[in-house]
Amino acid sequence: MNLLTNNEINLIAKICGYREVVDWSIQDFSNKVMGYLGDHLKLSVQVKEEGIRSEVRLFIKCMPRDPWKSEYLKELTFFKKEYVMLSQLFKKFENQSGLKKWRPNLIYIRDDLFVFEDVTETGYSMPSHVETLTYEQLTATVQALARFHAQSYIYEEKKSEELNRPFRIWEDYGDYLKEPQKGEEWRIAGRNAVIDFLKLHSKYKKELNFIKDLEEILPLVFNKANSLITPSSTYRNVVIHRDIWSNNIFLKKIGAVNYHALIVDYQTVLYTSPMVDLSTLLYLNTTKDFRNNYTTDFINVYYNTLAEELKSVEVDINNILGKPSLIDLYEESILFAVTQASIIVPIIALFSETREKVFADPESSKRFSTDFRSDYFIEAAVESKNYRDRVSELFDEIVERYVYPKRYN
Repeated sequence: MNLLTNNEINLIAKICGYREVVDWSIQDFSNKVMGYLGDHLKLSVQVKEEGIRSEVRLFIKCMPRDPWKSEYLKELTFFKKEYVMLSQLFKKFENQSGLKKWRPNLIYIRDDLFVFEDVTETGYSMPSHVETLTYEQLTATVQALARFHAQSYIYEEKKSEELNRPFRIWEDYGDYLKEPQKGEEWRIAGRNAVIDFLKLHSKYKKELNFIKDLEEILPLVFNKANSLITPSSTYRNVVIHRDIWSNNIFLKKIGAVNYHALIVDYQTVLYTSPMVDLSTLLYLNTTKDFRNNYTTDFINVYYNTLAEELKSVEVDINNILGKPSLIDLYEESILFAVTQASIIVPIIALFSETREKVFADPESSKRFSTDFRSDYFIEAAVESKNYRDRVSELFDEIVERYVYPKRYN
């Protein structure tokens, strides 16, 4: 596997503080990662310093080695997005050390390959994708999210001062912070799967004209949700991640119950309301009861962390986004969050064998991306009550909120 040259390895070792490379190797990541927005590998570099040998372990994300996946990813522009963020914009965002850190350190970058520190070497791990996050895990993730968002505001404030005029990130990076047209196929396939699943498993399926209502209303709901991932002309926007679920979070236990979180994989970034990220995070990783009980807590965690980050560089949060506005924005963003979660959660919760079968084969992967997704979800619901309950609860919330809002809210 010749993904890197000896010269690149020597440069990587030098960046890590070592002058002599003895040997190096690349292996597949030990755990299979869902999806196909990049291949994930382990890089091991044997180094020597003052006669003492040691090993530097790093993490590689690269373009898929499967030709179809690679071509599809190029069409989506997702890898290009992340390359521009990491190589340009995020270099202007501060990633502090210790508990202020919000993403792993980037060591080396090409337009087809990124080398990061391997945070599993320092005690971080991904949470389980089959379980929702705990209160403490979410607290840490929301704090990391707020620190990430703070950097958008801080950069814009500094740049505005330099230019002596209001500056917004969209001016320089708008082309990379849009939803790719190709991505709409994915959302349409997901929407159709929601409709097909609800016809069979919704607790509201006996409602008069239920199927007709689904087929007429849900396409409109999903289309309206898309309007929430464009820049707002009313409120300050930030660069949002948009896809913070278990595979994009690393957690490290701090003390008896607390955690520190790092957020990874920025290939789906957009420029819009920060609450789109917070609400989507909650809908991807919690149950309805959990959200009903604790959403206010996490809005407060977000606001307080954001205020603290801004205050550290003498920026008043009230000049950016007041608390009442934040709450209003959260409520508005739920439309995108619940529809986005309805596309992603059924995939997250699929059996490992099913996911591997889908994404390992180019043809099934392609068909899954553009259509024919419903059968997998319906089959999983028949085989697992836990799967059926989790997905049904989420899908039925869409029915309650947007199909029959006067009847069930």
